[in-house]
Amino acid sequence: MFNQSASKSVQEPKQATKSITALARRKLNSVLTGAVLLMTGAQTAVAEQTLGHFSERYSAEQIQADFEQWTHWVHTTHPDLTHSIDDIDAFYARIDTLRDTLNNPMTGEQVWREFASLNAMMADGHLSIDDGSNAQWRQWVAQGARLFPFEVALDEQGLRVVSELGGVPSVHDGKYITQINEVPAAEVVATLLKRIEGDNYAFRSALLARRFAMTYRLMFGATDTFTLTLGSGQTAQVKALNTAPKSIKQRTFEDNFNLKLLDNQQALLTIKQFGWNEPEAYFQFMAEVFERLNKAKVQHLLIDISDNTGGDDVYWKQGILKYIATAPYRHGSTYQVRILGKYRDPGEVVGSVLSGELTKMTQPETDSAKLYKGKVSVLTGPLTYSSSVLFANTVQDYGFATLVGTPTGGRSSQSGGIQFLTLKHTGIRAIAPRFILHRPSGKQQMTPVQPDLVVTQQGLSKTEFVTKALSVTYSL
Repeated sequence: MFNQSASKSVQEPKQATKSITALARRKLNSVLTGAVLLMTGAQTAVAEQTLGHFSERYSAEQIQADFEQWTHWVHTTHPDLTHSIDDIDAFYARIDTLRDTLNNPMTGEQVWREFASLNAMMADGHLSIDDGSNAQWRQWVAQGARLFPFEVALDEQGLRVVSELGGVPSVHDGKYITQINEVPAAEVVATLLKRIEGDNYAFRSALLARRFAMTYRLMFGATDTFTLTLGSGQTAQVKALNTAPKSIKQRTFEDNFNLKLLDNQQALLTIKQFGWNEPEAYFQFMAEVFERLNKAKVQHLLIDISDNTGGDDVYWKQGILKYIATAPYRHGSTYQVRILGKYRDPGEVVGSVLSGELTKMTQPETDSAKLYKGKVSVLTGPLTYSSSVLFANTVQDYGFATLVGTPTGGRSSQSGGIQFLTLKHTGIRAIAPRFILHRPSGKQQMTPVQPDLVVTQQGLSKTEFVTKALSVTYSL
């Protein structure tokens, strides 16, 4: 006969141990939180500028409810978290730690610092706790928010000043920052990188460089004046700027899509995103691009997607492959997909995960007059991500183009079909994918897409990087 008393007595020591462990963990987290707040306070001026929901204060109950809302949602949206999370046990241990930490009222900024500590661990640019949309940041800057005053780059030597925030040249351009408000720059960067999403270090570093001023503001609070120590040992006092970073400024059509006919029968086609609010304008532009290339008898076309973080596949299928594909193709092979109610097909069960393989092939253009007659190369880099990775996979697997540059920012096997959730109380936005897709060849490649010809950008400006890529590929 089952002895309930004996069973209970066996379980009690485990429960007591668990309670003691949880108590110790909470105390440790309180100490760590206090240390972060002390560091934050040292860099925060009295004057606070509002950042919408990030500046509001929330109760412990609201924060805990939002955390549980997120954990439930991500597990009912993502088809397989182990796709990107290397150590799933460490991930769940971190979730348990966060639950023990979220027991005090906090501002939205403080909540973001805790929640976003999962971003690097989740290791997927499509799986993240968001730090605010570009539109929100434009609004907050318009309302007076002041930010770290420089555009920066991250390279092997450290944190380098590129320009004043917004892109205006500064007297410190090209100098490396070794300390910010007496905190080593390497320590600041490491703290911020833990809260940046992305498949790998190269992508997260490139993304942080774009969003440095905003991420710094969320992590360390409002600061009126920064004391910077530069690589030469020089110290500079610089004021925070009420200026929008380059990365959030609204770009024109020409900023995103442009063609340059170069000397020696080459051309450069820059595509910074696969999407536009007026699709017909984009497709008309691309039709005219390839008509011009053929009319000018351009022998080599370099398509630059090194800064293209993705979009909608139809933009490269109908805008590029229509003119360069010479054989039937598919944009992926095997897949896993979570069935959500709004996407359910007849017979499918909501919440289930299906596996399968794409078998439908896209046929090439039958009008040979529209096909581009020259060689095609595609320039990739650490910001080549999402749909751009699928494009790189496809042209490489079918031999439609030669890949040149550095490895992509996203792994070849990409997640996609991203979904968005705005947390009920804090208003923080979360992102998660609903499918995983492997490259057309069928290879399950968890590493970045590797270029056929490696051209590093280290130490080169963007113009020099493109020029070098043109030179290397033209000689083929």
